[in-house]
Amino acid sequence: MFITPHTSIALWITTKVSDPMEAFIFGVVSHFILDIIPHGDESIGEHKKTKKGRLFYMLKVAFVDVVLATALVFLFLTRKPDMDRKVMYGAVAGAWMPDLAWLSAEYFKIKILDGYVRFHAKVHNFFGWEYAPVYGVPFQIGFTLFALKLAF
Repeated sequence: MFITPHTSIALWITTKVSDPMEAFIFGVVSHFILDIIPHGDESIGEHKKTKKGRLFYMLKVAFVDVVLATALVFLFLTRKPDMDRKVMYGAVAGAWMPDLAWLSAEYFKIKILDGYVRFHAKVHNFFGWEYAPVYGVPFQIGFTLFALKLAF
């Protein structure tokens, strides 16, 4: 799942808890719950013929995703200036941490995280089915908007 839907749920978590560590834990848990849901982005970039082409394409997608997620955080801060920022940062960090750990393990070949990489893959394939990005991207946009409605 893109990082933007994870961020929107983290912002909602921010409105429900008051302890930064609790927000972090709920952020991590929410990440894995969302990743269990088939979300249609598994084949993004496969249309590129070369490994370098896929990597470049994925970097562009990731850049846009992180920019959108960061914009949501700033929007939340402007709409809810009295919100405890430590709680919000805890929830967002927890929601982002599983993918950052996976990316680090994959990119830097961190052997100690091999078990985590397998767990992460099992969570993503919990139901054993995928669908095309043409359906997955709108699903994730809709989910993000729904979660933002809860947060605001």
